[in-house]
Amino acid sequence: MITRSTSSRATTQNVGAPDPDLLRRLASGDIGALGELYDRHSEPVRRFLARATSNAEDVDDLVHATFLAAAKSAARYDGRPSCRPWLMGIAVQLLRRRRRSLGHFFAILSSLRGVQGVAHDPRPTLHARIDVDRALTRISEPKRVALLLAEVEGLSCAEIAKALDVPIGTVWTRLHAARRELRRLLEEGREE
Repeated sequence: MITRSTSSRATTQNVGAPDPDLLRRLASGDIGALGELYDRHSEPVRRFLARATSNAEDVDDLVHATFLAAAKSAARYDGRPSCRPWLMGIAVQLLRRRRRSLGHFFAILSSLRGVQGVAHDPRPTLHARIDVDRALTRISEPKRVALLLAEVEGLSCAEIAKALDVPIGTVWTRLHAARRELRRLLEEGREE
């Protein structure tokens, strides 16, 4: 006899087609497959983006853009059993692109004469952020992204390397440095 908790766990883990099948369907034009992928993976992508960016208003846009970009590149999916690391890689690329665009935009605005009070402060202004989130925003983006993918999303170093398209040694270096910096920032925060 199957207990209730076992059957609940089994249904949440085995709902729908495997990710590679969904991406093959999506690549052949079945838009319903995108909805299944979104339902399955949007929360981890949203959680990652919410922690990786200091602008909460960007998160929904970036989540949706991630899945739209995935739909466009579904034919190039490499067939891994879970597409979550691949989706995270897409989200990272979109986040980088958005940051470059915003940085360029703010540089143009601040170079205009007569524009007062245009300053871009990358530190979060939300008072509800906990100390860890504040410290994370002070770590460089490459280190923060690697740390979040490893510690929050549970990706392996190999999966992170593939998602970010960097050598695995780079991932190890970023993770080591990010953990050291995070520890230092948290200790400094306690002293203040």
